[in-house]
Amino acid sequence: MDDPIARIDRMEWSGPNAYRSASGAPGPAYWQQRADYTIAVALDTTQQRVSGTVTIRYTNNSPDSLRFVWLQLDQNLYRPGSKGSALFPADSRWGVRGFEGGYDLSGVQVNGRPVTIRVDDTMGRIDLVEAIAPKGGKATIAMTFAFRVPEHGSDRMGREGTLYEIAQWYPRMAVYDDVRGWNTDPYFGQGEFYLEYGDIDFSVTAPAGYTVAASGSLQNQGDVLSAAQRERLARAATSAVVVPIITQAEAVAAPVRGTRTWRFRAINVRDVAWAAAPDFRWDAVNANGVLAQSYYQFAKAGKAWEQAAEQTAWSIRNYSDLFFRYPYPQATSVAGPVGGMEYPMFVMVHYGDPLDDPKSIFGTIDHEHGHEWFPMIVGSNERRYAWQDEGINTYINAFANERRYPGTNSYPFYQQNWKRAVDDRIDSPLMTPPDRVDSRALGAIGYRKPGAVLLALRDNVVGRETFDRAFREYIHRWSFKHPTPGDFFRTIENVSGQDLGWYWRAFFYSTDVLDLGIDNVTMRQQEGQNYAVIALRRNSSVPFPVKLRLRFADNTSQDVTLPVEIWSRAARYSAMIAVKAPVTGARLWPDGVVPDFNATNDVWGTPPVTTPVASSAGGLSGEIGGRPSP
Repeated sequence: MDDPIARIDRMEWSGPNAYRSASGAPGPAYWQQRADYTIAVALDTTQQRVSGTVTIRYTNNSPDSLRFVWLQLDQNLYRPGSKGSALFPADSRWGVRGFEGGYDLSGVQVNGRPVTIRVDDTMGRIDLVEAIAPKGGKATIAMTFAFRVPEHGSDRMGREGTLYEIAQWYPRMAVYDDVRGWNTDPYFGQGEFYLEYGDIDFSVTAPAGYTVAASGSLQNQGDVLSAAQRERLARAATSAVVVPIITQAEAVAAPVRGTRTWRFRAINVRDVAWAAAPDFRWDAVNANGVLAQSYYQFAKAGKAWEQAAEQTAWSIRNYSDLFFRYPYPQATSVAGPVGGMEYPMFVMVHYGDPLDDPKSIFGTIDHEHGHEWFPMIVGSNERRYAWQDEGINTYINAFANERRYPGTNSYPFYQQNWKRAVDDRIDSPLMTPPDRVDSRALGAIGYRKPGAVLLALRDNVVGRETFDRAFREYIHRWSFKHPTPGDFFRTIENVSGQDLGWYWRAFFYSTDVLDLGIDNVTMRQQEGQNYAVIALRRNSSVPFPVKLRLRFADNTSQDVTLPVEIWSRAARYSAMIAVKAPVTGARLWPDGVVPDFNATNDVWGTPPVTTPVASSAGGLSGEIGGRPSP
């Protein structure tokens, strides 16, 4: 049955206008809002509660006067009767597991005047006494907030024993942009986030025996670390080998009276998160000027996590080399019950299985830190378009896997995972909002399908060097901004010089799958020249450029390529190819990396052998680093 509230037809190809150009670049009048925060909270481990204050300094850079503002109140997912609890089973990954919580909000003020916040599930609206003026108008929004910490936290946060992993923890400004105005899609659990950039100063007061790990830079080392720990931390900042900041001997939970306050500052970020435990081991190492850190409880995380700081450093260096220089001073990995979740400078990763195998955690550490580029740097709307963050991140993970483990080819796994969703009839167009995707298919639709689609686009349609240049240009154009899908599509088209509307339509707006086949091969002689006539058929709505290998009687072969335009008039095409001898066999896709889901019609006769590429990623071409090649 069709989904009556599907939104895949909302293409959001804004432009050309003054804000977003037809080339995919920000326009000359592009604007976005800014939200700076000061937050102070206390962690009460007895009541398992976080409470404190938040002050938001909001800047309206839009051309519009704002008479009201919207805030995201994600902890209200755990209020009884929330929309998310109705959508996802209580015991599912995104379910609330029977936990009852949500925000307690009080003392809400705008510019020092008391106001009322009208709460609607996970969103809250404040009607303003005075509108915020356009093009630089400011407002200060402040309130007191508190919430009980859920144990499971919909696999994005939570607690386990004495360990707390805290995210979606403070009221945050909703995005107001030039495409939709206020973005008020509620938080259901499966869809992720869309946030404004700004500077965030925050403090966490925890029991005195606790260590706090967080986004941003620690501002008060002298108050919370011993002299020996401060010396180790300074040494780690320039060390090529991992330095234990809190050693195994020191990582012991012991009753300590009182509390300690940890202060952090994060500059030009869209969010912050933190974790706390009394028995964290803390390792750190230099990653080309970035402090790469890991925090873990050894009894739960095991020996695998002794390699986590090095793995974190490796990922930060790798993606900096390949795509865009990491802009933040530190990168932190925390071991805990959350399977894998990302925030600026801070990720949560599972313990590993088995606990003594470092490889069991590398894939998740690398994936979560890949998110520092998508969407932490390139700030897309995750709540609407999972492929723009999860999918693009899965695409770049293929290059990391190949570099870390030479010979790795991620493409077959990506395609197989996608094919399972197709076979199980739970596939969705990539443009489907994540909360509308069957939860059983989220891994396929949000991650692996777009990874496979982008690798196929690079290897078979645009070309590696050209796509790499266009992809880096997209990152450079939209770093710390809010790109839409249309901005990505237009950038790839304009840099590559190719009209790819057929590709976006087939693989982003449709669930039809590629199925080209060889019907027959016949020989013809004309004016003394042998020709092979290859009868090709398109068995679905999806067109694709053809790569074909012909085999001759002497076991030699010839490769043939045909442009996608051959399918513009009909679903059948006969290619007449000059050959040196009679053809005894033919094969489509001799190099692989093509999402053709029906292999039974891809060969004719005695087909030639395939020569798979060394890796689907193949190694990025062109200049690498902070800017794309010119």
